[in-house]
Amino acid sequence: MHAYFIRKKPLIARELRHMLESRSAELGRINGWGPDMMGRFLSFCLRGKMIRGGLLVLAREMHARRRASGVVPREVLQAAAAVEVLHSSLLIHDDIMDNDRLRRGESTIFAQYEEAGRRVRAADPAAFGRSMGTCAGDAGYFLAVDALARLTLAAPCKASLIGLISRELTYVAVAQMQDLAFAASPRTPSREEVLSLYLYKTARYTFSLPLMAGALIAGASPEVQRRLGELGERLGVIFQVRDDEMGIFGPEKQTGKPVGSDIREGKKTLFYLELLRRARGARKRELAGMFGKPGLTAAQSRQVGEAIEARGARKTMQELAAELAAEARAIIESLPIRQEHAKVLNEICDGSLQRKR
Repeated sequence: MHAYFIRKKPLIARELRHMLESRSAELGRINGWGPDMMGRFLSFCLRGKMIRGGLLVLAREMHARRRASGVVPREVLQAAAAVEVLHSSLLIHDDIMDNDRLRRGESTIFAQYEEAGRRVRAADPAAFGRSMGTCAGDAGYFLAVDALARLTLAAPCKASLIGLISRELTYVAVAQMQDLAFAASPRTPSREEVLSLYLYKTARYTFSLPLMAGALIAGASPEVQRRLGELGERLGVIFQVRDDEMGIFGPEKQTGKPVGSDIREGKKTLFYLELLRRARGARKRELAGMFGKPGLTAAQSRQVGEAIEARGARKTMQELAAELAAEARAIIESLPIRQEHAKVLNEICDGSLQRKR
């Protein structure tokens, strides 16, 4: 993780803690599940790297009218914390849909509630866990929107910020539907369809959204915001390609997710497309059959990885990431920002190419 994010994480975490803890007593007046949820949610949020919140802070700093003093305005940290809560809510729901029981090195929220269901002797602890996790994710969305509505920004700026975030998260929801449909269907999607999925499920909300949001808060022009959106798309697709690669080749200890989970879930990634494009005959059918196989073993997962490596698909994906990085650097060079900030963005780009988790 880039040093800039490491420096800003404690500031965002402090605001995030305040945001959630300040609402816990209020929810406790309704029932005991409110404070319980807030505790689990806060713990889950604090284990994240807070890259999205950090990017928002960075973009605001880059485009502030006066040179940054090192002190981040409270409303900027509040906006960053809200973005992190939204991110965690998406992950909570994503884990339910993918049945992933490990996230950020610990049990996912729905898996925690499944265990709670056993303690309260629920008739179906698994259904209890999924339902409770869904409620927790829902609550996170509304807590974040409430925090954004309370920001001490000029009314037009705040309205534009909430509109931007709402629009981009709607795109994420529709892209997630596409991802689920890809996994459920025997049809192999086109490369363009998968790239569109990468853009709207990951790239824009991970990079474009916080960069544009921070610039919007700083009063940057629509043209600058547009270019930041394009930069975020490049950085985000690199991020997703590397995420797919680590999901296949990275150890569980490093990724924080079960080995082979994307293969087991039948994710139609660019690695999947490249592998099947290069494989032939019975071997192609055998490899295709491993995707979406619930009982996929670790040995079979390794076989898929070895086939991707041997057929040059991994190298092709690394070349794609390198091309996108070159485009990202060209956009960074065109931005009206100081050299110190351009250096940070270029380092983030390099870090995305080399990330290990």
